[in-house]
Amino acid sequence: MANKRIIVIGGSAAGPKAAAKARRMDEFAEITMFQKAPDLSMASCGFPYYVGGFFDDRNKLLCTPTGVVRDPKFYWNAKGIVAKVNTEVTRIDRKKKVVEYTNLETGEKGTQEYDKLVITTGATPNMPPIPGVELEGITTLQSMQDADYLRKVRDDGHIKKAVVIGGGLIGIETLEALHLAGIELTLVELLPQLLTFLDWKMAKLVENYLKTKANVITKNGVAEFIGENGKLTAVKLQNGTEIPCQLAVVAIGVRPNVRLAKEAGLNIGSLGGITTNEFMQTNDPDIYAAGDCCEIRNIITGKNVLAPYGDLANLQGRVVGENIIDGNIAKFPGTIQTGICKFFDYAVGITGLSEEKAKEAGFDYERVLNASPDKPGFMNGQLLITKLVVDKKRPQNSRSTMFRPGRC
Repeated sequence: MANKRIIVIGGSAAGPKAAAKARRMDEFAEITMFQKAPDLSMASCGFPYYVGGFFDDRNKLLCTPTGVVRDPKFYWNAKGIVAKVNTEVTRIDRKKKVVEYTNLETGEKGTQEYDKLVITTGATPNMPPIPGVELEGITTLQSMQDADYLRKVRDDGHIKKAVVIGGGLIGIETLEALHLAGIELTLVELLPQLLTFLDWKMAKLVENYLKTKANVITKNGVAEFIGENGKLTAVKLQNGTEIPCQLAVVAIGVRPNVRLAKEAGLNIGSLGGITTNEFMQTNDPDIYAAGDCCEIRNIITGKNVLAPYGDLANLQGRVVGENIIDGNIAKFPGTIQTGICKFFDYAVGITGLSEEKAKEAGFDYERVLNASPDKPGFMNGQLLITKLVVDKKRPQNSRSTMFRPGRC
């Protein structure tokens, strides 16, 4: 019997996990992983900490816990997986079960056959469709190249003023990283509050604290990027205010990368992500998908959501790795969208539905808010503010948000 041929498209989180799990399940499978970027298995959650100078060794974003860089040589020597970096899969031919690819360094093109295909193409940062977006000095913080750029900004010390656009998790963590570089900062959020997964009062606590570190503007969007000689000099807001700056970091969310899947005729959901069943299997039984390119089920509401979190991508990848080897034996049940964010000496976390989301979903709920020390004062207790939202009919479906001043 011929060895099973497995192709994984994408080498960030879900892809390497699926490939590694498949290898553990089948030592003879022929596994190839294609990665458009030059790096593999990037610890993207660590990008703000690298930019902020919490550590200086770039390789820590790419290493195993024992300090070995996860490059193509590592994947072949340690796992018997062929990893092709700087190589973009350009087309999936489902009828012939072939992928077409291009080496982005040499221009060489090729094809490769598969028995099982895994799509983990991730997501692309949203960019505002406004004048000046092409100016030098405008970036996101989504890739290793973005992290390298912002780390160089920090190390060079030439930029004195910056604007962070977007008050979500990435925006706030980026603000902290740039603040540690001594840059004067303005945070701009189009909506009335930061961290929109929180209820307004909880988010207001975050906003009030961040105002001690930076200028925070809500209910105002960016209308234009202004520049001279191709370089950013200011950000113009929708109300006409101009904020002088040499750097703008755009953090207004991401959208699933689904071009390959869509062109191959795979089902795309109403939220723009690839749809799968509980086995992470697409409408093609030989193609699976995982990570930020997918829509997944919210366990509490039963509706699909986009949840671009690294831990979920890793879990989905492991489920896929099992199923492409042994059939559909592992299930991914969905998410309750747990997340936590550190900023300066504070931390904020959430799991489940906010009160606003619970109301929108039609739950009959109870809520309670508590603010008290997390331990006795003589043990250096810190203030912990907790909000709980509980379904009256199904108490097991609960939600909490936490705002914690103090060290975390």
